[in-house]
Amino acid sequence: MMLRRQIWLPAVLTLLVVVVGLLFWPASFLQSWLAAAVTWGAIPLGALPILMIHGLTGGRWGDQSRRVWLALVATLPLFVLSLVPLVLAMETLFAWTQPEHLLPDVVKRKQFYLNLPFFVTRLVIYCGIWLALAWMQGLWRSPDSSGAGIGGRGPQGLHAPGLILWVLSITFFSFDWFMSLEPKFYSDVFGLMLCTNLAGVALAVGLLVGGTGMEAGPRKDLANLWLAFLLGWAFLAFSQYIIIWSGNLPDEIGWYIHRSEPVWREISVMSFLLFFLVPFFMLLPSRAKERQSWLSTVAMLCLAGHVLQLQWLILPAFGPLKIEQMILTPLILVVTGATYLGWIRGYTAMQGARHG
Repeated sequence: MMLRRQIWLPAVLTLLVVVVGLLFWPASFLQSWLAAAVTWGAIPLGALPILMIHGLTGGRWGDQSRRVWLALVATLPLFVLSLVPLVLAMETLFAWTQPEHLLPDVVKRKQFYLNLPFFVTRLVIYCGIWLALAWMQGLWRSPDSSGAGIGGRGPQGLHAPGLILWVLSITFFSFDWFMSLEPKFYSDVFGLMLCTNLAGVALAVGLLVGGTGMEAGPRKDLANLWLAFLLGWAFLAFSQYIIIWSGNLPDEIGWYIHRSEPVWREISVMSFLLFFLVPFFMLLPSRAKERQSWLSTVAMLCLAGHVLQLQWLILPAFGPLKIEQMILTPLILVVTGATYLGWIRGYTAMQGARHG
């Protein structure tokens, strides 16, 4: 009964917030909902490549943590479902949906890609790829002779193509749902930067919720993998900034200017400290990476930095921060985050009862 309450109570509260938000502040609600959707959707999307990396390399770190990554990926339907109201209200979110004569020339040249039918078709393809990859890793089916399921490593020979598909789908998803919010902006690096962000936050959440059941050695291996993804994110984020800022590209530099205004400037500094800089130094000591209490502290800091970072990426695209966004965004983040957590616990309990 308690487990059902953990799953359904946050879901009911989320539905209540949706109704109230759409009634009183529809535009601000949808903007905050988008930011929350991609914030928590990063967890299942980021857990997928970890399963496939283990499928390619093997190792005790993946054998002991596989159930954790499957539990995180099991929330993928929640993310797909959270995108439905956004698809139905795209004209409220995306400036490129305006009549053609109102668009600047640089956006008009992108209309072969930025148009509603093609946009929705691409989203269906992305979701299909992610759900198929989750199924291939053994989610929603019992273990079989191919090794898929809770105890195995998934079908051999499909992990490398799966990783390629994952990187491509996340890259184009970032073009659609992040960059096209400000359609004059473009960056080749953005997709890879998002890939490292997703994997990094999934590792943080996985170690936070499932690290206690692992041995010290596998925990250390996961912490090293986590540190590698954080370093990759920092390198790509810095590369994008240097290329755009030093080039003084007029259509791209405005993206950073919007995010350098009061409030957002402070949020960017705080997110960098929490998501990368502090975890980087905390993950350097070798002995510390074997202690679950230490890794849990680092994971909570990194998760807080991720939450701030995703708001910084999404919300400045809609102009100055509004009072209703300051109310709705934390509220939506809490109720949807609780729904994800309840879903993860429910899946873990179900698998524990099945295999216990």
